Amino acid sequence: MELNFPSDYGLVVGFRHTHKMKKMRKGSFNDFTLRYGTGIANGGDGGVSKTWLTYGAPDTISLSFKGAYSLALVNHMVFNISDRYTLNGYVIFTNSKGGADTNHKSKTYFGKEVYNRKTDFTIGARNEFYINDYFHLLGEIHYSQRKDGEDPMASMVKFSVAPILVPTGARNTWARPHLRFVASVARYNDYAMDSLYSPYLQFVGNKRWGYYFGVKAEWWVWN
Repeated sequence: MELNFPSDYGLVVGFRHTHKMKKMRKGSFNDFTLRYGTGIANGGDGGVSKTWLTYGAPDTISLSFKGAYSLALVNHMVFNISDRYTLNGYVIFTNSKGGADTNHKSKTYFGKEVYNRKTDFTIGARNEFYINDYFHLLGEIHYSQRKDGEDPMASMVKFSVAPILVPTGARNTWARPHLRFVASVARYNDYAMDSLYSPYLQFVGNKRWGYYFGVKAEWWVWN
């Protein structure tokens, strides 16, 4: 099958600022990034900054993404309060719209119906307590919400606790490897629950509460 769509274009601009907290313990910082993509290069799909992951649907007449956009903001902070405690906070916001003349659903080039507008918001804080050099305790509170098109808002709040074994013996939030036992509990709002919004709910059904218990290993890999 031969496909022949009109040429299209887009533009991406970005800004990043990292501020080192010199009055706090070494390694403390605040990192702020802002990205704005337009047209077919809006890059608003998938929650990453790849310009070819175009969000939304094209205009149904011109078949272009003229007028499409995606604004993404990320703020990440690490505060090393003492040799016994680190606070790791984050805020993520994304607002994306495709090229179709609708805020709800429209068809792609291949006839698949997709949402043409979304708004994501996430905020969270990870607390790491250094019980001793080799044993840390991690606690995290996390809230996410998303609105697709004109559908109601789906939201979730999650709390996690994770005892951590750190073989390197470093009192540092970036120390790896981490061997973790993780216990999490999440609460979903009505729409997320009834629409089976997450992969977890699609597996267990329309539950108000979600639970996770498991063991994780994490380490850095350098080239």
